[in-house]
Amino acid sequence: MTRVLIIADDLTGANANCALMKTIGLRAASMTASNVDTLPQKMDVVAFTTDSRAMSKESAYKRVNKKVNKYKTDSIELYSKRIDSTLRGNLGSELKAYQDALDGRLAICVPAFPDSKRIVINDYMYVNGIPLMNTDAGKDSKISAVSNYVTENFKKDYDGDIVHISIDDIEKGVGHLEEIIRENKDVDLLIFDAITNEQISHIAEASIATGIDFISVDPGPFTKEVTKLLYKSHSISTKAIAVIGSVTQVTIKQMQELKKRFNYYKVNVDPIKLMDIDSAIAEIDKAVGESRKHLDEHDLIIITTTPDKIEGRLNLKQISEETNITIDDLSLMISRGLAKITKDVVISEPSISGIFSSGGDVTVAVIEELMSDGIEIREEIQPLVAYGRVINGIKPDLKIVSKGGMVGNDVVMAECIQRILNEGE
Repeated sequence: MTRVLIIADDLTGANANCALMKTIGLRAASMTASNVDTLPQKMDVVAFTTDSRAMSKESAYKRVNKKVNKYKTDSIELYSKRIDSTLRGNLGSELKAYQDALDGRLAICVPAFPDSKRIVINDYMYVNGIPLMNTDAGKDSKISAVSNYVTENFKKDYDGDIVHISIDDIEKGVGHLEEIIRENKDVDLLIFDAITNEQISHIAEASIATGIDFISVDPGPFTKEVTKLLYKSHSISTKAIAVIGSVTQVTIKQMQELKKRFNYYKVNVDPIKLMDIDSAIAEIDKAVGESRKHLDEHDLIIITTTPDKIEGRLNLKQISEETNITIDDLSLMISRGLAKITKDVVISEPSISGIFSSGGDVTVAVIEELMSDGIEIREEIQPLVAYGRVINGIKPDLKIVSKGGMVGNDVVMAECIQRILNEGE
C-alpha cells in the first residue's frame, strides 16, 4: 500500500527522492507513464513528475493540482512536494496547487540538503559555501532562483502567509520546534533553516510530534526523515537482525567485514548459559532486553555466540564429557537459545525488516520458533546463500537470508544484510 506520495517538477528529482527512500529500506517507484490510473500497491513510496519547472506559473499550478487530486487517497500518510535543491522553478505556485488540492494543509519546508552542500542559515542559502545567486543555479537564465533568501523564492508566485524559523530556534531542540509549529499551525508555509542532517531529523521529529497534518516541502532529506519516523511508529521495516551461531574462521572474517559496513550493535550471548535450563532463561531475557534497548540507534542488531577470535571457541567434546550431554544436544541448546532471543525481539519490534541467520541449525531453530512452515526461496545471493520469505507462522512474509557457517566470501554477510534492508521484494 502506497503511504508516501511525492510530486516533483522534473524526473531527476523524482528519481533522486526514490533513491533516498531506498536507503531506509522502502519500496519506491518513480512513475513516468502519464496514463497511470491507480497507485501501484506494492510500493511504499510513489513519485510522479509534472515536468513543470520551466513552465509558466499558471501551467505549473494546473499540472500539480491535477496530479494531487488524481492520486490523493486516505491511505497516504505523507504528501511531499519535491523542490529543486537550488530553488529553481515555480516553487510558490506549485505549492499553492498542492495545498489547494488538500484543503489548505500546512506546508513545512526544509530546503537544506547537507550531503549535497546546500545549507540555509537565517533564510540565506549557500551552495558549497557560496551564496546561491553566485552559483550557476543563480545564473540560469531560463529558470534561475531569484534571491539568496529562500522566502523570496517562494514569494515570487505565492500569496500565502510565510513564517521563517531561524537557525537559533533550530538549535533549541525538538521540544522548542514543536511549540513553534503548534503556534504557527494556521499559517500557510513554515520555512526552516538547517545546516546538518541531525537538525533536519529534529525538525522532522518535532513536525510529527505535533500531530498536525502537513505537506513536506524539500529536495529530499526532510521527506526521508519524516518517512523514516512515520514507518517506525507504524509498521515500516528499516532494521535487520543477524543471528550467528556458527564458530568458524570463515564466519569470524565475515563478521569483521559486516561490522565495517553497518551501524550495528552486538549482543554477546554466553553459550555456556544456554546449555543449562535455569541459566538459559535469564540469559535469553537479558539478550532480548539488550537488543530492544539498542534498536532505536542502530540499523543492525547482531545476536551471537561467536567469539571474536577462533581461540575462544568452546570445546564441546570436553563439555559433553563433563555434563554427560551429547554434542548434538549441546549444539541444539545453543541454537534454540539464539532462536528464542531472535523470535522475542522480532515479534516485539515492527521496525525489523528481516533476519539473517548463519548456521543451518540456527536457521532451522529460528523457523521453528516463528512457528513457520518454511521459507519461500526467492533468489540466490551467492552460491549456497538463499534469500526468501517466511511462510505462515507468527511473522508471515518476514524476510530471511540464511547460509552455512563455512559458506561465502568475506563480504557475504554484508551483502545479505543489505539485501534485507534495501530491497522491497
